Amino acid sequence: MKIASILREIPYEDHYPGPDEVESRLAGLTARHPRLVRRRRVGFSRLGEPIHLVSVGSGDRSVLVFAGPHPNEPVGFLTVPYLAELLCRADDLRLGHTWHFIGCVDPDGARLNEGWFAGPLTRRNYGRRHYRPPFDEQVEWTFPHHGDPQGELSMPETKALADVIDELRPALMCSLHNAEFGGVYYYVSDERPGMAEALTHLSTYTGIPVQTGDADIPGARSIAPGVYVVPSANVAGEAVSGGDGPETALMGASSLHYAARHGTFSLIVEVPMWADPRSGEDTDCGVRRADLLRATAALLADISPRIGALADPALVSLAVPGSPFARSLADLRRTSAALAAAFRSHAERAGDARGSVAEQLSFQQTAHTLRLRTCGSALRLIAGELAVGNSSPAMRSAGQALDGLFETWADEADADATGTPVPIAQLVGAQLGAVLTAAYQLSAS
Repeated sequence: MKIASILREIPYEDHYPGPDEVESRLAGLTARHPRLVRRRRVGFSRLGEPIHLVSVGSGDRSVLVFAGPHPNEPVGFLTVPYLAELLCRADDLRLGHTWHFIGCVDPDGARLNEGWFAGPLTRRNYGRRHYRPPFDEQVEWTFPHHGDPQGELSMPETKALADVIDELRPALMCSLHNAEFGGVYYYVSDERPGMAEALTHLSTYTGIPVQTGDADIPGARSIAPGVYVVPSANVAGEAVSGGDGPETALMGASSLHYAARHGTFSLIVEVPMWADPRSGEDTDCGVRRADLLRATAALLADISPRIGALADPALVSLAVPGSPFARSLADLRRTSAALAAAFRSHAERAGDARGSVAEQLSFQQTAHTLRLRTCGSALRLIAGELAVGNSSPAMRSAGQALDGLFETWADEADADATGTPVPIAQLVGAQLGAVLTAAYQLSAS
């Protein structure tokens, strides 16, 4: 497979599409290739948005690719329609499979991110305008646990995806994600011969460094640079919550865990919107790993108290208590506190091992990402309150104070690593290359 030539043909993109544009691109593909492409509704979102499945080809085995399981991660909104179009033009790339696509599995959440999709694509603009759902509203993490396979599916979006998985029983399933900062990395459901090495090698063609620091799913096992096997849902949930926190209950299984009942090989592709070459440096950073972990824990533990001191006096009297930003903010505050406990626990077991440059960068960016997400979500919550007329002195004062805190935290993030914005076409290429590589490896095995 000539990955390099395929990636060179990906067109320039200057923005991320919202759900309407994604649907338009996929509907247009169906109209242009009526004998090859089928499109059908497979469910609805909580707010009544239709969710469609687009299928290309008629092979014996199925491949399922979906975008937007986290709606603040929009690279897949371009990868899906471009890959579907590519497979229509090049039947050899279909590898004898039927390919199935969902262009946006959480359209409600995606609409709450459209304010930054058109740019400018800076960390500040993203942080101020993004929306990250709480764990119990994330399509990716609301599947029933393996120990409770008949467990209730809490959201219609998750049920739609689960029904598709059960119907197709895909040989390969690819969930398209993007991180905010660092390098490219992958999660897989299990080890397959040659798969991890082929995925790592993709950076030769994409130009995006492989991230070799710790995985952001605690408990994941590294099998090659930037390639990790996802732990069980129980292990992941306990690690995020510190073992006894509310996230253990709120965080369900992922699509990867759910598809395992069908023997599916699953791949999660993570690409960074802002890259840093240090994400792949395994050299000694000059600091003990335990000290890096403790420093990160301190930053994470400070997030909720700092936000609370500025925002809580105003948030006791919300005009819109059911705002998605209120739920998101509460979840981010819980998550940062739980991760602080997890980092402290890891530090106690780290001994005298030295930390790598990649680990130092990864730990720092974990804290910076949570700071900016949490403060940005608080600002969006307060902006919504002001917009509906809840302009009390406490609300206005909280908005001004949080605005200053956001800028302080953004300056500190920039001081540690400004990052290079990765061209959108390059990000699409990294996701597309990973999907095609995984399909090829499975077909050749």
